Amino acid sequence: MSKITRQAIEKLPVGGELWEDCILYRKGKRGGTWYITYYVGTHQKKERIGKDGEVTKRDAEKALKARQGELLQGRFDIAKTEKPVIFRDFFEEYIKFAKANKKDWRQDERRGEKHLVPEFGESPLSDISPWKIEKYKSGRIKEEAAKATVNRELALLKVVFSKAVLWGKARENPVKKVKLFRENNRRERFLTEEEAQKILDAATIPVKHFITIGLNTGMRKGEILGLRWKDISYEQNIIILKDDKSGSGRKIPINSFLRKTLKEIPRIDESYVFPGLKCGKPLGDIREPFRAAVEASKIENSEAVIPHTLRHTYASWLAMKGIDLFTIQYLMGHKTITMTQRYSHLCPDHKRQAAEQISEVFLSKTTPEQPQNEKAEDVESSAMPISA
Repeated sequence: MSKITRQAIEKLPVGGELWEDCILYRKGKRGGTWYITYYVGTHQKKERIGKDGEVTKRDAEKALKARQGELLQGRFDIAKTEKPVIFRDFFEEYIKFAKANKKDWRQDERRGEKHLVPEFGESPLSDISPWKIEKYKSGRIKEEAAKATVNRELALLKVVFSKAVLWGKARENPVKKVKLFRENNRRERFLTEEEAQKILDAATIPVKHFITIGLNTGMRKGEILGLRWKDISYEQNIIILKDDKSGSGRKIPINSFLRKTLKEIPRIDESYVFPGLKCGKPLGDIREPFRAAVEASKIENSEAVIPHTLRHTYASWLAMKGIDLFTIQYLMGHKTITMTQRYSHLCPDHKRQAAEQISEVFLSKTTPEQPQNEKAEDVESSAMPISA
């Protein structure tokens, strides 16, 4: 194999190559570039060393010798020689994966394009450190984003990096070293009956139907917007969700008021109850018209009311009506009873009444020899509310 000399380089036409052992010189329109080649296992790798003029053949020889030494000693790190993977480019690849594998991929796309890509878009994955992510957290809080919202964004970033590690595009997941904000789910907002009616009165027809379904079924926003006419069985009075978030599906009873509402919704589209602009596609989102209805209702703490509030309200109302937690768990589609127990504090009267059932066993066996005033005191005492 001929040696790479300066004379040979000058005679080399644009697009031509010169080889000398494992060193390659390639000539382009704007000058030449030096490369080295070597084997990693059975895979041949070509590594760019630099432009001619910035580096020399001698530099390429030194680089080749260094790589060969690392390979012999088992210290070679292929990640150092790979072209940096830019976050923006990798996020596009992740969305392709999510589109094929996740029902809520649009939410990932919106959240990433709105917040993550503007912040990390031009950074190589290897440069996104826990410190940079902490700065992102602080910046979002300064923008008055809710802690729960920031946590959802960090959760997405963590998933993206998990895929990057799995696919060999990153060495580690920096989000694992970042602590999420603590959320207090017990203080999540739910509506009173009066507040719900005010929002319904202020809502336009499509939003009114959305709210009614949410308050009477506890379905998630995506489940409501993706509801198909074929999922509704008027014969059995149930809505059949074959593929809910838990993965097991569930059957939701249709009460008489919801049945009347569903019958009133016009069938603009034969597939979806809430059709989108494109034929055969569901409505993508309803946040803006929902927000308009909430603000028009003039209820207190309206900024905390979001579409998910309807689901939380449904479960809260069930608990306050004395429905047992296992029934609520089934109706809500919770994977574990732990997720449902957040509503247990809303039914103290129900728990007190259950405890009173035991006292009746003993009271029924006692003789009525107590003075009348003592009995009255006992009755009054048993009616005292017990704190949850």
